[in-house]
Amino acid sequence: MSKTEPDIYVYKMVADNGGAPCVSGNLLSLAICKPKIRRTAGKESLIFGFGGKGYEERLIYIARVTGKLEGNAYYRQREYARRADCIYRLENDQPVRKLSAKYHLDSDQRKKDVGLHFENAFVLMSEDFRYLGQKGTDDFKKRYPNLRRLIENLKQGHRRFHSAELRDELLTLKDEIWTKYRRMQVGIPSEKDRSRPCNGESPSASC
Repeated sequence: MSKTEPDIYVYKMVADNGGAPCVSGNLLSLAICKPKIRRTAGKESLIFGFGGKGYEERLIYIARVTGKLEGNAYYRQREYARRADCIYRLENDQPVRKLSAKYHLDSDQRKKDVGLHFENAFVLMSEDFRYLGQKGTDDFKKRYPNLRRLIENLKQGHRRFHSAELRDELLTLKDEIWTKYRRMQVGIPSEKDRSRPCNGESPSASC
């Protein structure tokens, strides 16, 4: 793979409720959940989020990473303070979940989300994305056999390294979606239940 070719991350979502990713004001952010992707993905990386079995393995979103914040930067800048995934505030340089936070109400997810001293705080941002949410479909399976096999067999975690044939299918799907939809936010989240966990080890039955 040449240096000009982007990394491509593919994963299956067990929660599409507006928290990860968060879409607001023509900006998509991934600030909570998926810590390994947030740590390793850089600018120009492509991220494909597909639904788990609970979401009929639909395509939920595709995003090209256009920015990345590290440490407590996302949580101390006022322009991000009201975003739904900005669920922590600084207190003595440590993260404290906001009383107004809409996500991760039932357990302490700070270690995976940001780290106890923001050492795991990596926020991916995109101003070049297509978020389908409820309007996503699994029609891609009819046209892209390699991608169909990947998604139907994918369990926990994500995939970053792909065959040349699979990369071609993913890039063609991206071009197809960009051509079909001019708006970046096409649909709304698949559900309103904000209590669904997205951070834990997802049971394979959900994926």
